[in-house]
Amino acid sequence: MGNRGRRTCESSLPPLWVWVLMLGCGVLRAQTSPDVQELVEKLNDSAIDPAEVYALRNAQITRDRVNIYFNRGYIGFFSPVKGEITGAIFVGEGEVLLIPPNPAEKRSLTKFTQSPILEEQFRFIYLRFTDQTARELRASARRPDEDDPDQPTGFAVQWNPVVRKLNPAYSMRILMDLVGDRSNPAFYGFVEGLNLGAFQVEVDDRRVEAVRAGAVRHNRGRAFSDVWCSFPSQRSEAQRTALLAGSARVISYKIDTRIAVDNSLEGRAELEIESRSGSDRVLVFELSRLLKVNEVRNEAGEKITVFQNPSLEESEVAARGNDWINVVLPAPHPVGERYRLSFTYQGNVITDAGNGVLRVGERGSWYPNRGLMPQGEFDLTFHYPEALTLVATGDRVEETASAGIKHSRWVSRGGIPVAGFNLGVYDSRTAKIGATTLEVYATREAEAALENRHAATQPTAEIVLRHSGEGGHPIDVIPKAVRRLAPAELLDRVTEVATDAVQHFETLFGPFPYPRLAIAQSPGHLGQGWPGLVYLPTLSFLPKVTRSEMGLGGKSDDLSNEVAVAHEIAHQWWGNSVGWQTYHDQWISEGFASYAAALHLVRGKDGERKFRTLMRVYKEDLLAKVEKEETIESGGPVWLGQRLTNSFNPEGYTNIAYKKACWAIHMLRALMTDPATGSDERFFRMLREFLAAYRGQHPSTEDFIRHAEKYMTPDLDLERNGRLDWFFADWIFGTGIPTYKLETSTRRLAPKKFTVQGTIEQSGVDSSFEMPVPVLLIYDKDRKPESHWVAVGESGGKFRFTTSSKPARVAIDEERILAVVR
Repeated sequence: MGNRGRRTCESSLPPLWVWVLMLGCGVLRAQTSPDVQELVEKLNDSAIDPAEVYALRNAQITRDRVNIYFNRGYIGFFSPVKGEITGAIFVGEGEVLLIPPNPAEKRSLTKFTQSPILEEQFRFIYLRFTDQTARELRASARRPDEDDPDQPTGFAVQWNPVVRKLNPAYSMRILMDLVGDRSNPAFYGFVEGLNLGAFQVEVDDRRVEAVRAGAVRHNRGRAFSDVWCSFPSQRSEAQRTALLAGSARVISYKIDTRIAVDNSLEGRAELEIESRSGSDRVLVFELSRLLKVNEVRNEAGEKITVFQNPSLEESEVAARGNDWINVVLPAPHPVGERYRLSFTYQGNVITDAGNGVLRVGERGSWYPNRGLMPQGEFDLTFHYPEALTLVATGDRVEETASAGIKHSRWVSRGGIPVAGFNLGVYDSRTAKIGATTLEVYATREAEAALENRHAATQPTAEIVLRHSGEGGHPIDVIPKAVRRLAPAELLDRVTEVATDAVQHFETLFGPFPYPRLAIAQSPGHLGQGWPGLVYLPTLSFLPKVTRSEMGLGGKSDDLSNEVAVAHEIAHQWWGNSVGWQTYHDQWISEGFASYAAALHLVRGKDGERKFRTLMRVYKEDLLAKVEKEETIESGGPVWLGQRLTNSFNPEGYTNIAYKKACWAIHMLRALMTDPATGSDERFFRMLREFLAAYRGQHPSTEDFIRHAEKYMTPDLDLERNGRLDWFFADWIFGTGIPTYKLETSTRRLAPKKFTVQGTIEQSGVDSSFEMPVPVLLIYDKDRKPESHWVAVGESGGKFRFTTSSKPARVAIDEERILAVVR
């Protein structure tokens, strides 16, 4: 966790250095034009000008909701770059004050700092900016008094090593403003707090959520980028639509990829781009850290300036993922103009997991990518060893072979958010589902890690008795052959499950979005669903008994494996056909994929019981304790998205965005179900029409809420305003799982008339929490239970029902609500 307690400004040196290194900062690789190269080098080498060191007393700067007070100390300004001062160091006594604008961000900040307001004293702050910070602070500064006993002697010499170590993290952001649009400046501050340790505050109006505070923290050997709070500034909120659209849109990708026998990859990607800003020159792409960009050229064949963050080998942070690729155009393009950029790159993004089972691009992009929105068209050509089978997104329109090399071309029909491929020595199966072709691929052997784990669980030898003469003594021990894992043997079973899932989801969500679905085995335990292509882990191709022998069984693991295929197939609708707007809205993808997979359990043997068990497992996971005796669910609302994974809650996103969102959708379905007929058609019609309305788009949570309100019943209108805000405030924007205590009594009014009345007490949630609670009247076997909804809020809920028979029992229906029932 963070460093605590008071320390002098000198002792802040090591924590700050370590903190920045954990962000993956370092010297940028570049192939550049001389002027831009020189500019970036100057930004990297920026240092305190010894002639620009001043005393600073009782000064203040305000950036939106960030206030920084410089009470007493010395400030050194950097030497100008391109005529501008872009940084400064302050050492002395200061304070940061930040008040988030809404309860959700205040709760988030409290989790990390124990206060809803960031109010932290500091002895040191490193500033980088492209706004008027230098002008404002210089206006308040003065030359040190000669008789001041605390002279800043050697200030620049002492602090410039720190400055030069920190600078590269900000050079590209400052470059964007120095060579391009200046209307959305940036302000960044690295702070060494007296109590909170090293953290960062920033106001960058190029981002939708311009204001942010956070820090890098560790938990059990892992580094986490904890975001304490993040929200729009007044300026960025006013430009939300334009900022979401970005400065450029990739219309199409044409990618030619060569894969050698050693699995190394060489790629050439030609991107057609539409300009959305008439003044920006710097475009940012993502590319796997395992790939190095050789060059970028424009359509005239001229080399374009490009910078790439350190590769995995060069970085001091051993973490996989993507690099930022910064392309600096010679000049901005007018809004609406289309142009082309060609990237060439190479590296080892494909790894052999053993036994010839290949892994493609683990947690990294294998082509230059600007994100998932908007969708683009893909034309993919691959050249690879003839012994391998390759499967990719889109439709295969060509495939030939010559001189031991296969050549195949894959083209997407219409826009898709992302493209991928998988390859290996596969066996395969093919099935037809209406207009959709299903293909399933698996290897004959499992990756080495699984094979070794399996072998370790098997008996190593068996004693064979052989008789010699009349003595009959054993004379030999013959090793027992361990049967190797064979994923391809379950191809038929996986094909059957996938076929059934596609057919089922078409009835729930509408036609399958793509003409083809390929499912390809991938090493490891995580799956992924891309448009028309599913990466399915090897474990899904192993029998239940084999997984159990390897210690990978049990109720939770078995159910997780059973829903894996359906979950990734559901992403064809939820996540691919319809995406999400920002990280706040990604629950729409993961929550609905999780719930669709849970629903698919019902179709199998003993399905209803398995569905109930899975939902109970999800509830138990959410109520499980983490540090400080808090539950996993209390880590934050579903709406926080990827921020839920942090140093306090390492698996927060998976548990909350998948499992709590799944429960929220289940409860919405229950609330939309017709109580008289038991029909849930209203709910599924709402989903089908949402998918149809937003196909190829990226809706927000608010878009989904407004759509769902069109299908409300009067019973759902708790606030009598035609809105569902109360439901989403409880389950998506808020935290807390309620505890309910039920008390009832039954009284006979006449021979066939009984009254059942009672109260429900609510606890464990905020006073604003309100929810209809399902109450069951359970009779003998010859009569079905009756279900009633009771509105429960801070003051509890009261009910009175009349029935013709005396119920054997009255209970809260725990199968339809996420709650603890006492």
